[in-house]
Amino acid sequence: MKKMLKVYLIFCGLIANAILFTAGFFFIDQISLHPSQMNQAIAMVSDKVSVFSPESADYLSELAERQDTPDYYEGHFQPTHWPTVGPQQQYPLFKTSRYISVDNEDDLISAVKNARQGDEIVIKNGHYLLDSKRYTISKARTSPFAPVVIRAETLGQVNLYLDSVEGFVIDQPNWQIEGINFIGQCKNHSRCEHALHIVGAAKNTVIRNNTFYDFNAAIKINESNMVYPDDGIIESNIFGMNAPRQTNHSVTPINLDHGNNWQIRKNLIHDFIKLDGNKISYGAFMKGGIRGGVMEQNLIICNSKTEQYPGSQVGLSFGGGGMDKQDRRGSADYEVADAVMKNNIILHCNDVGIYSQRSQDVVINNNILFNTLGIDNRFKESKADIFNNILNGRIMDRDRAKSNRTNNYVYNNSLFSSELSLKTIFEEPNKGNFRIKQPEALLNATLNASAVTESSMDFCNNAVKPGQAYVGAIYDDRGCFKP
Repeated sequence: MKKMLKVYLIFCGLIANAILFTAGFFFIDQISLHPSQMNQAIAMVSDKVSVFSPESADYLSELAERQDTPDYYEGHFQPTHWPTVGPQQQYPLFKTSRYISVDNEDDLISAVKNARQGDEIVIKNGHYLLDSKRYTISKARTSPFAPVVIRAETLGQVNLYLDSVEGFVIDQPNWQIEGINFIGQCKNHSRCEHALHIVGAAKNTVIRNNTFYDFNAAIKINESNMVYPDDGIIESNIFGMNAPRQTNHSVTPINLDHGNNWQIRKNLIHDFIKLDGNKISYGAFMKGGIRGGVMEQNLIICNSKTEQYPGSQVGLSFGGGGMDKQDRRGSADYEVADAVMKNNIILHCNDVGIYSQRSQDVVINNNILFNTLGIDNRFKESKADIFNNILNGRIMDRDRAKSNRTNNYVYNNSLFSSELSLKTIFEEPNKGNFRIKQPEALLNATLNASAVTESSMDFCNNAVKPGQAYVGAIYDDRGCFKP
């Protein structure tokens, strides 16, 4: 009898181990998605298995340690590694009616307050400290052909240090800000909110070739008294934070509410981490009942450090954290409609690289996402066309959202996947080098890619003619990545 009982218990133990291993590995295989989650899943299964088999638990613990190797940026972070994003050595040409040179804070503030149509306010190279609560601009009438321009004498050689809630409040149309380094100097992180606050009548605002460091939402755009700042451009800037933000306030370098048809392109946005409050941060988002708009050719690096932080860092978003219906433009049912997100590279986010919520008829195509959870499309109001993207992670419709998905190359980090890793396809994706070294791996996806219907530029700023087809953000990688 004892012998039979022993055999029975051994048999039960084997069955229990088989069930646990099958369930555990299936669970791990399915949640894959991100190294940190993989590690947590394996550790959880290891705890369960240890009751039945200490040896198996030890093996799983070793596996968890191997999975815990950070998949984050390696080496010294240097923005010049990506010559097609961030400030470029050129200014647009237009005829100015008045050239104003300033070399101190008082003259700068005065010139901005008293600007006239067509003024070009040139800040001499040097360092400037602005420490009032905010700075207002002239109410002079302007036109797209005679804007007011505030620019650095030499690109990147003017440092504006701000110890203020806001820097310049742009509430008039046709202003341009170019070539300036904006640097937050607030010991209290809840104080340095915005370098530029673009509100109300500020149509056709252009923000180009600047750098913004250590602000919660360096550029904030929103309505004022039911007047909307439409048709702006945020192009070829760098946004970053030298340390995680210790604040309850929104942490989103480009925070766009209410403005239709904005173009956000060729920007480098990196290291935006929020440690207090809900601990959720975004690289850039559009929300608030807007229509139109494009996010393209941007490089988003949620975290360039080897240290992994708590909370959620999201790359780009239609819908952001959401807005109450009554606060949206026209009390719209949607956050965003008819907008496009294309030819971006997004990496090292501990949450999704792209998040679209309550966004109707949006297009998400030809992006590369590396070391993120993937793409989430959420809530019943949402409808998205998602195609020609390359990513590890997942594409998921949540809470009754709908999407049309075609020709996406998705590598899901599965333990049992036979697909080629993105590390195999690209040169050094950990370091942000996405030069393709195995194009044959993407051959089927490229052959099935939807062709471009009009002339456009890929991430590397190389032209793509109508009728050409490619998968991912790169059609031609010439001149794109430096070692």
